[in-house]
Amino acid sequence: MTLALNRNSNPRSNLRKRFAAWVRGPTLARDIAIVLAIKFALLMVLKYAFFNHPQAEHMSLPPEQVAQALLSVPASHPSQGDQHAR
Repeated sequence: MTLALNRNSNPRSNLRKRFAAWVRGPTLARDIAIVLAIKFALLMVLKYAFFNHPQAEHMSLPPEQVAQALLSVPASHPSQGDQHAR
């Protein structure tokens, strides 16, 4: 069993040719990759600008208290009745 190797074929030149073709030709894959890269960059900017740190350090709560507030079911007030029926 012998393998026929093409000695003129260089992996770097193939990669370079494929990249050049990707840049030159309008392809759907290229457009999607560019849009996703821009969206990812914008999301990271928004995260670091607005959601990275709390507004004030004294505003942090223990995780147990936050979980209880988020997962608890608020009590209904049966004495008020349905507001849409009035």
